[in-house]
Amino acid sequence: MSKGKSWHQGLNFECHQCGHCCTFPGGTVFATEKEFQRISEHLNLSFEEFLDTYTDDMDGYVSLISKPEGPCIFYDNGCTIYEIRPTQCRTYPFWNHIVKSPRKWEEEAKTCKGINRGKRWLNKEIKQLLKNMDQKWMPAGRQSG
Repeated sequence: MSKGKSWHQGLNFECHQCGHCCTFPGGTVFATEKEFQRISEHLNLSFEEFLDTYTDDMDGYVSLISKPEGPCIFYDNGCTIYEIRPTQCRTYPFWNHIVKSPRKWEEEAKTCKGINRGKRWLNKEIKQLLKNMDQKWMPAGRQSG
């Protein structure tokens, strides 16, 4: 993104499945109850078994757990649930704190090789992605115990 431009003029991004967004140490991946149910079905687990095995309470919501070394539990040289990954994962790097300024976008581009490459995302597409982030994440305390 050129200096002085913002996402309102559109941004280039194409996922290279490099794993950058999956490997933040201590990262959290929130999802809706429906998204967690879809993952549990994909793994052939009951919803309760999925929640007990793969999630934890974080900041008042249910989050996927991370491996001890940092990456998301479903990252193994690539996302093992890529086709059904949660909205939070689908919308990266179009998160409010990243697209809010050209400086933040360029900072993120230093670690994500898909930023400023590939498809041109139009203003209306980015608005929709940002709107999708207004999900009703699954609240903590809903897990069976």
